[in-house]
Amino acid sequence: MDDEIRRRGLSKSMNVMLDLASDTLAMDFRSILRNGTEEEVNDPRFRRPLINLMGVAGYQQDLRSRDIQPVCVTGMSLGFLSAAAAVGWVSLEDMVRTSHLMASIETEVFADTDYVSVFFYNCDPLKVFEELRAQGLDSLLHLAATVSCNQFLGACRLSDIDAMKPALIKAGAFYKAIPYSFPGHCALMETVRKRFADEWEFRAPHGNTAIPLVSINDCRPYTSGETIRQHVIDQFTTVLDWRGVIRYLTSLQLDTYIVLEPSAFVVKSLTLDPEYELTPVTGGVTGDL
Repeated sequence: MDDEIRRRGLSKSMNVMLDLASDTLAMDFRSILRNGTEEEVNDPRFRRPLINLMGVAGYQQDLRSRDIQPVCVTGMSLGFLSAAAAVGWVSLEDMVRTSHLMASIETEVFADTDYVSVFFYNCDPLKVFEELRAQGLDSLLHLAATVSCNQFLGACRLSDIDAMKPALIKAGAFYKAIPYSFPGHCALMETVRKRFADEWEFRAPHGNTAIPLVSINDCRPYTSGETIRQHVIDQFTTVLDWRGVIRYLTSLQLDTYIVLEPSAFVVKSLTLDPEYELTPVTGGVTGDL
């Protein structure tokens, strides 16, 4: 959460969203954005609902400014919840409560550990794990999401990275630990998944729109509220397949593919992967990423 995202979070198009989140969670989102410390702004119990709301606000603004009708929506990781709310499968209040609950449970389970998410790039994921396996270190790194042919998300202890460095260097991998990010989308999250499944419930009825949500779990479109709910739960312990989603979207041969708030992560993935043929248009609460 940098100064640019703070500025965009306070933009005019976010006014209603900030009030909704503040009322739903009894937390002054506008004050935290303006005056919060780095720790307060990056606390996932605040940051994640804000990111979800930025995604929905960007979707609404793009529908108005581009005058388009979406064929489907999707989202990776936290963005899956934004996409569900944007097209009405989840109410905005439920989205905010859900995002906050996810972060609260993960914080309780992992805050006292040094587990983090790590972004790997410029490397073949298979080769990385082959090198780790050859040195008997593959148990230290957990695959979280396949992003492209040369990028993936993993999860590990910060304290284990030094031990893995020789294998990672041999595999040609560049990597960066993601600040304030717990190890999602792998077996480490089983406790979180069980708690979330027990504690989360819709307060508003499931929506029933005509716009399918393409699941990051199995790369297929769904229009069932119960199925979408289950996929949100299963995300915690599923290795997400971003490449599969992109292949599915490519096969649809749509006129426009729009990537929304709040980061350039997806656009970077599309740009760096030579296998992708899509040229995404960027959008959001400020018109660009």
